[in-house]
Amino acid sequence: MGCSRSQLAETIHTQLNITFPSTNMPGTLGEVIAKIKDRLGDKMEADGIAIDLLQRKKGRERQNPDYQAPWEIIYQWLWEIEFPRRGWELAKETATYAKEELQMIDSNKVDRDLVFNVPNPTIHKGEKYALEVNFLHEGHLLLINQGVSGNLYCLCPSLGFSPETQVMPDKKLYIPSIKALAPCLEYNTTGNEYFLAILTENPVKLSWVNPDSDPSYMLLTDERLREIFQEVGRQWNALVFSKKFEVVE
Repeated sequence: MGCSRSQLAETIHTQLNITFPSTNMPGTLGEVIAKIKDRLGDKMEADGIAIDLLQRKKGRERQNPDYQAPWEIIYQWLWEIEFPRRGWELAKETATYAKEELQMIDSNKVDRDLVFNVPNPTIHKGEKYALEVNFLHEGHLLLINQGVSGNLYCLCPSLGFSPETQVMPDKKLYIPSIKALAPCLEYNTTGNEYFLAILTENPVKLSWVNPDSDPSYMLLTDERLREIFQEVGRQWNALVFSKKFEVVE
């Protein structure tokens, strides 16, 4: 995995609240590494990271073709281990409210040319809906639904609701898609249904979403959630949106 020092600076500032001038990385890198070792060293060691590798040694880079600079080790650990652990909460904290971009519509209107929608975060128990996804950004959708029970479900990509992920400004995406196995979204418990939509430049490949998978594999275990945020974390330009719908009688 490659990254720049300025990317690492922005990541550390945003997610760990450790600030330093990224334009003068060589002069401050030792101080930053010391702060990270002090704050997160125990976690890194528990994850199998040899802390002594964060101490730069002259000549190591030339002697070992697999050498990683301390800041590269930190970057890889942050994105592949630490942030995926905290990914769900971090995404919820930073998500932009999708007032217009996510709307519930009558599932029978999905294949019509014209649908007029008024953004309304209230839906009715037992009625059949489709989620209309309409972003001004081009990208690939990853959609997670947190139900009233607290369980998390990956609706896109999924074989049951939407194997298609492409979103374009002039192309709306519907969940479930017309060719999906599930006919609609239907909620039978009153309360809040929360949707987290992540747009990435490239499709997020998930190990449990493939032609041989069980279509019902949508429930996100801790392991699957970590995999999602590991994959999302590798794409720096991901956009995160959210919306909550209240299910009423």
